[in-house]
Amino acid sequence: MVLKVRPKSFGPVFVFFDGSAQLSYAYGDTDDIISHPPHETPVDTMIASLGSCIIRSVEWAAAQRKSQLNPFTVKIVGTKSPELPGRLEKAEITIIGDVVDDGVMATRILKQAKAICTVSNSLNTEVEINIQAA
Repeated sequence: MVLKVRPKSFGPVFVFFDGSAQLSYAYGDTDDIISHPPHETPVDTMIASLGSCIIRSVEWAAAQRKSQLNPFTVKIVGTKSPELPGRLEKAEITIIGDVVDDGVMATRILKQAKAICTVSNSLNTEVEINIQAA
């Protein structure tokens, strides 16, 4: 017998990259920016770590390709699995803004970033990345 639990979403958590070494975060409302990952629940902290890892991976991939990064935001929403044990079934990452000026290069950088992100590679869940214009 498989027990079902009610579907639940976590987030959205936003991680902001402005070109500096310091990342900023927001939980739910992008007007309430904080300097540390949100800690409403352990899952919110985990998806903030996922967003941070994606940003650091984008930085690394862009540096390898000698591409100048623009400021951008990463939005992460986690969806809980309807079956036990409790876990995330899916993490949806949306990149908001133009990571670099060249759209083709941005796609390459994001693909490489997803492949090298240690946090996303460690999760036993589907991780999807989408791009949204600012």
